[in-house]
Amino acid sequence: MTTHRRSPAPTRRAARRPLRTLGLIALALLPVLLLGTRCPVPVAPISAGACQVDITPISPSLQSAYEATFGAPGVVNHSDPIYLAGFGNDRQATGYNDRLWARGVVVDAAEGRVAIVSLDLVGYFNAEIETIRSMIDPDAGIDYLVVSSTHQHEGPDTLGIWGPDATTSGTDFAYLDFVNQAVADCVNDAAATRVPARIKFDTVDSAGLSLAIDPEDDGFGVADSRVLVDDELLAPATDGRIVDPRLSIMQVTQARHPFAPIVTMVNFASHPESLGSNNTLVTSDFPHYARERIEANEGGMAIWVSGDLGVLQGPLDIDVEDPATGARAPRRTFRWAQVHGEQLADRVSDGLTRARGKLLGRVEIAEPERVFVPLANPYFRFFIAIGVLPSGLYTAGAPDPAVGFPYPAPFDVIPQALGEDLGTEVGAFRINEASFAVVPSELDPQIGERYRARMAGAQHTFIIGLGNDEIGYQLPTEKWNDSCHACAPFVLGGVPELCPLFPDIDCNTVFQNNVGPGVDPAISAALEPALDALHDPHRAL
Repeated sequence: MTTHRRSPAPTRRAARRPLRTLGLIALALLPVLLLGTRCPVPVAPISAGACQVDITPISPSLQSAYEATFGAPGVVNHSDPIYLAGFGNDRQATGYNDRLWARGVVVDAAEGRVAIVSLDLVGYFNAEIETIRSMIDPDAGIDYLVVSSTHQHEGPDTLGIWGPDATTSGTDFAYLDFVNQAVADCVNDAAATRVPARIKFDTVDSAGLSLAIDPEDDGFGVADSRVLVDDELLAPATDGRIVDPRLSIMQVTQARHPFAPIVTMVNFASHPESLGSNNTLVTSDFPHYARERIEANEGGMAIWVSGDLGVLQGPLDIDVEDPATGARAPRRTFRWAQVHGEQLADRVSDGLTRARGKLLGRVEIAEPERVFVPLANPYFRFFIAIGVLPSGLYTAGAPDPAVGFPYPAPFDVIPQALGEDLGTEVGAFRINEASFAVVPSELDPQIGERYRARMAGAQHTFIIGLGNDEIGYQLPTEKWNDSCHACAPFVLGGVPELCPLFPDIDCNTVFQNNVGPGVDPAISAALEPALDALHDPHRAL
């Protein structure tokens, strides 16, 4: 697009120049003008609002424990028992360490208004996100809603697979209704209470945050547990260990003096599971302590958003120094979670520039893309068929509730959902110099790097993992091992030793809880063009 500016009135001398000469010059310059000049990027004053809602599950048997822990009335919103998600079956909550939250921010500028909400949950299905969208007040004016889960492993089972046993759901659907209303109320409140704001971004590195004692720990405050065979061939520079050390930061402050922070949002790639499988207290894990420290350091509200934490980025194999003792903090303890969360928070505060953020801005949103991912996982098909997983399947883009028994005898008693695909979505947006990719998966950092490479011109990049869905792990196809899926009837039938591939069956969670090898091709085929279009320097403005 060319720009058109009013020229000063010509002098009489200039007016006498031959018109033919002026015409030839104009024709010669026309290609340069068309190719080299663009309209100014539209910007507008930024406004923003924040919100937080307590979504801690409270069951009748734990109501008094909630009130004793937090000194506040507890309203029952969950049935007994509360099955804790993330590790094994029948892990029942016995009390509370800290509250679980829905925390959000709404940012408005030229071109769009986006709402980002982070839930202290293991994951949240896309069907619930669609319900939330329908509940948000149209007057809130939200152009794009992103609901991400931190993926903490000490909260209620919101997906279904951590109930009392492998064939019984652990989800309380009345609790999901409560969360849906809480998120909608949060977004409505944040939109309604927007104030003039400044916004700034920073990116810092987590190097040096852990002690690098464990062979799996390279000192980045997060470790890759190297669950995949031949990882060292895929990442030879790090002997197979792959982590994303970025702490990407968005801070929104008041527009005028004293420029007090409204929200500090941090994006980091690590499973919040530091308490391990023996813990039975409800907690948001180390993000709780990180948020508290950020709020103490900066003021305002802190939001923790998990990034490309898949395959398998987490804290279980790292050691941190307890500043109170100078010794290693004991693993799988709340003290460890506190030390780790606070050191992450201090790295964020140390890295934040003290420059004032920008008053003017632009929000650009790529149209959210519906994606149909081929479902190759027989375990998921089984759980959908028996109602443990509530996800519906699709065939040729239409809902397909069919259930059948496709296996030969003696496995012909194992039901399977027969639809072809799992439906999900991807998204992308920009706020000023920062870019955001929204993925519905637990993303391998190698793929995260591929997505970041497409964010041309962005000074800061964010991967919002488990964004608007939770479909499990997304890893490069070259890492795929099909043995667990191939042996599914034998595993489901309780006789894995009869599978011809036995004993070489890799049923690690990365494969057993994986939609299949088609996840990355399907997600990337939808997301990468959206990122390209959003970052095309010649796109229409």
